Amino acid sequence: MLRERSETVSTVGPILRFKVLSTLALMLLCSSASAADQASLVGFWYGIGEPDDPSIFYIDSYHADGTFNSEYRKCEKGKLIYQQTQSGRWSVANGVLTMNANNVNGMPERFDHSYTIESLTQTEFHAHYHNPDYLFVETRIPAFEFPACYLGA
Repeated sequence: MLRERSETVSTVGPILRFKVLSTLALMLLCSSASAADQASLVGFWYGIGEPDDPSIFYIDSYHADGTFNSEYRKCEKGKLIYQQTQSGRWSVANGVLTMNANNVNGMPERFDHSYTIESLTQTEFHAHYHNPDYLFVETRIPAFEFPACYLGA
């Protein structure tokens, strides 16, 4: 039976075989690119500055399951003077990142924010918040680790 199939396949012309294999390869490449694009935010991102305070620094951690956790800090004279944590769900659709927080500093609290993604590479991420008008610039980092306070401000 196996031999009969081999003989049948060998009667298919080389041009048709090339077209079929090329189409399958293209489909696989396109589906791989889509998956990679969707997952590109997954990881740890470090940024400095908030609309109301340019000295706050933060880490956003986007997880593949659609959850996020963020931590914000501010230092003065080498001492930590402000710290806040947030967690919730995130998604990207039509070039817009939406973050729906449901927990702030360990307490139930809800807010929703949307950002227009202006650029996204494997190392840097620019997201535009519209009210107030502010551009967040974040750099991918290997782990959820903050610099020492004396380096932060």
